[in-house]
Parts: sequence; C-alpha cells; structure tokens
Amino acid sequence: MSADPMLQLKNVSKSFPGVKALKNVDFSVYPNEIVGLSGENGAGKSTLIKILGGVYQPDEGTIEFCGEQTKIPNTNAAINMGISVIYQELSLVPELSVAENLFLGAVPQHAGKIDYKTLFRKSQAILDILGLELDLKGKVGELSISTQQLVEIGKALARDAKLLIMDEPTSSLGREDVEKLFDTMRNLKAKGYGIIFITHRMEELFQVTDRITVMRDGEIAETRATSEWNMDDLVFSMVNRKIEQFYPKRTVEIGAEVLAAEGLGNKLIHDIHLKLHSGEIVGVAGLVGSGRSDLLKTICGAYPVRYGRLLVDGKPCKIRSPREALKKGIAFVPENRKEEGLVLESTVKENIVLSVLDRLAHGGVVRNAKIDRCADCAIDDFKIKTPSCCQKVVKLSGGNQQKIILSRVAETEPEILLLDEPTRGIDIGTKVEIYNKIMDFAEKGTAILLVSSDMAEILELTDRVYVMKEGRIVAELETRNTDSKEIMDYSTGGK
Repeated sequence: MSADPMLQLKNVSKSFPGVKALKNVDFSVYPNEIVGLSGENGAGKSTLIKILGGVYQPDEGTIEFCGEQTKIPNTNAAINMGISVIYQELSLVPELSVAENLFLGAVPQHAGKIDYKTLFRKSQAILDILGLELDLKGKVGELSISTQQLVEIGKALARDAKLLIMDEPTSSLGREDVEKLFDTMRNLKAKGYGIIFITHRMEELFQVTDRITVMRDGEIAETRATSEWNMDDLVFSMVNRKIEQFYPKRTVEIGAEVLAAEGLGNKLIHDIHLKLHSGEIVGVAGLVGSGRSDLLKTICGAYPVRYGRLLVDGKPCKIRSPREALKKGIAFVPENRKEEGLVLESTVKENIVLSVLDRLAHGGVVRNAKIDRCADCAIDDFKIKTPSCCQKVVKLSGGNQQKIILSRVAETEPEILLLDEPTRGIDIGTKVEIYNKIMDFAEKGTAILLVSSDMAEILELTDRVYVMKEGRIVAELETRNTDSKEIMDYSTGGK
C-alpha cells in the first residue's frame, strides 16, 4: 500500500433542511486498496458518494485527491479528475456493441465519423485490464448481468478513472458471478486502483476488502483493517444490536394445508410438487436461475401453467393473472420492486391503497379522507420513513419502498404470501423490521413461501426448505435438521 492516500476527506460536513447528513467526516482510500463502506440506510453513505461524484458540494471540510486539495463542482469534473461512481442500476445501451458502450459519450472520431479502428484498439486494452474475453462488436444486451456489470466498470476505466466507487454491484448477482466480480476487483487493486465498495451483504466485506469503515448517523463510527473485524463487531458498530437479535423467529402453530402444487409445470419449471400450511414459512433455496422466482410467478398467475394443477384450500384452482390470484387470497411481492412492485412516480398513499381501492370505494367513489386514513395507519404500522403520505415513492430509500409494498399486501389480508427476495438491497436495521412483519403475517395464519439468496434468512426464518435446481425441486428439508452446506450441495448438484 502506498504511503500517501489517493483520496483524503477531512472534517467534511453536509446539511439539508432539517437534517445533518454528514458530520465532520474523515475518510481515506489508498492506491492498491479496497475499502468497504458500511452502515444502515440514512447513515450517510449516499451523501458521501454524491459529494465524491460531484452531485453535492460539502458545506465544510476539505477533499484531497492524488495529493492535491480540490473541489468537485459537478459530475463531469469528478470523471475528468479520475473518480467514477458505478451504481447498481446499470447505465448501458443494450442495442449498442460492447465497444460502443465502453466509450459511450466519448467514442473516438475521425473526420466526423466513428473511428472504429481506434475504438476497437482502445476497447481491447480495457478488456485486457479487466481480464475479459468478449466480442467487441456483440450487443451488450445479449450479455449476462454479471458481464454487463464488468462492462460498466470498463466504462469507468475508459475515462481514466483512478478511484472506483462501487455501490451495491452484487445486489442482482448470483454466487458464481459475485466471485467473478471480486476477482476483477482484486485485479484492479493489484494494478494500483483505489476502490470503495458498498454492499448490504456484510459477508462480502470480509471476502474482498482491506479495510472497513462504518458510518452511523452521518458520522464515521469506526475504521479498522478487515482482519480486525468480526461479524458481531461489525453489526454492533452499525446498529448497536447483537447479531442474535436479527432473526426474530417465533413459535407459530401450523394449521391446515392451504396451497398445493401437483406436477405443476411450464417452460421454466418442471413437475413441481409442494405443500404449504397456514402459519408456515417455507423457504425456496437454489442458485440464481434455478427457477425460484419462476415458481412464485407461476403460482401467482404471472406465468401460465402448462400442465399439473394448483389447489387452494384443497380445491383445484386456475389462476391466470396476479389480479386473479389476489382475489383468491394469494399476494405476491416481486424481487424487482422498482419495476414490478411500485408505481414510482405516484405517492406513498397511492401505492399503499392500490390493491384495495374497491374496498375503500362507496358508490363507485373513493374519498381522499379514506385513502389518507388507510395510508397513515400503514405508515405508522410499518414505520415507513416519509415526510408525508403525499411523498413520491421514487424519493424514498429501498427499505422504505419495500415496506410500502408489504403494507399494501397487508391491506389485502392474504391467506398465502409469496415473497421473492424481500430484503434484497436493504440495510440491516430495516431487514429486522421486515423479518418481524413476516412473523406477524405468520402469526395471523398466513402461509408464506419465501425465496431468498441469503442463506441465513432461509435457515433462521423458515420451517421447511424446498431446494431448486434447473427448474425442479430436488430436495425438501426440515430447516431445523439441515444446514447451509447440505442446501448448497443440493443446489449445485453435489447431492
């Protein structure tokens, strides 16, 4: 590690109306180093990133980059300086080639035309740094999500970035793809780049970082070498809560069978047999692409059933759409909350009551007073942090957006609840709140089918686990009698 930091922040503060977002922050990154930045939503991580990316200006304090004190007045200045922020939402153009995406907005030109010879030469140099073998002329949209993530990193390198800020880059990646990304990060570190890595999957911080900085309430709570942290210390530093308090599993009486699949199948899932009882939480485990989400979408009618049948309360049931599923007491919380679960430009209250407008209507008219009462109760019950029920959902954090979806589901009083990655991309404190709400549903007798890539969620919250591989259920396990190794063995075909 270099003796001098690449980036050094001293006493940096930032305020917004009514909120002190950053308070006297001291933070540094060295060349050849990966620094993990951890903390709950609202801890100050996003504000810090936006200051480094030129979106916000600090009210106080200084920024030194590559040995010189500097200001970062806008995003272009940050990029020109060598600071690149890579967000979890990729900014690629699917119909353009790999090379054109790498140099998007800065394609080499000659005599008013694209200089393809130079473009391909420079693009190949970027791929060599990344250790990638790709068809430079191939469309980015035809690549896997994990490879697109690496192309996004390549875009930063194409602009001569020295410091890479990676915000939740693993949130939509499976285990093997995460390892590929980590290999690339280690490669870049060895070549002298500095990297700030943000993730809500805390175990990843231990896999790839050199130091971990924890933020809490806009301040730096603690920075240590990764080797000096353990999971208990890290969690306690973030939320002042011990790790054993995370998974509030309660003893719930398991009732009658409410859902059954008998030989269910289509192009995505095959010969599915499962049962679900009231009050029961059943996990669905497996690698990304194993068919877990496809199973939930088939049950709720988003995908058609080609053969086999579903039974609800012991009676054969044909479900052709999620709306039909809801009428039969089956509610679905999708993995992709922004695209499939919310109307982002609508308000909090509009999203909360979306599924129960019929119930709130009188004579075909829905009165605002009823909507407001319903929304205000949900906001209180789910502890949704919002200035008001009239706030646009797009302006809220991921955790609060997820609470809005769950509150809307709660209004429908479902008999069966299908949850697809309900805590993906959510900070640890909000996760605990959502776990408690899941247990509340179970205590009321709701049967829950839970898809999760977080093995701890599966092992700590469920009663049984179905393991999927290549669209099929390959094992049914009692949670108390299994462990992560056995589940992974079935997931990968080792058993």
